[in-house]
Amino acid sequence: MFVQMKRFVVKEGTSEIVLNRFSGQNRLAEQPGFIDRTILKKNVRRGDEEVILYVRWESEADWKNWEKHPDHIAGHKAKIGKPKPDHIIEVTQTTYHVHD
Repeated sequence: MFVQMKRFVVKEGTSEIVLNRFSGQNRLAEQPGFIDRTILKKNVRRGDEEVILYVRWESEADWKNWEKHPDHIAGHKAKIGKPKPDHIIEVTQTTYHVHD
């Protein structure tokens, strides 16, 4: 199994924007090798907020195929030349191989 984690640090009061972007139905769930997706919102009382997108794949190859999928690429191309949204402070991505 292979896991992709994307971490979003956003300004106070704006985590719902990220949650809404990744919630609901999307093309990801239709991809071969996709297992599931979990969206985590860090429990904070004030200050910057954190959202983690946790996606499990059957293999790294399945994840890479999604990264090359026309729908995924089109989503990123649509953002070229546009400024980063004001609510986003930082985005990082980490990938893991799951071992038994």
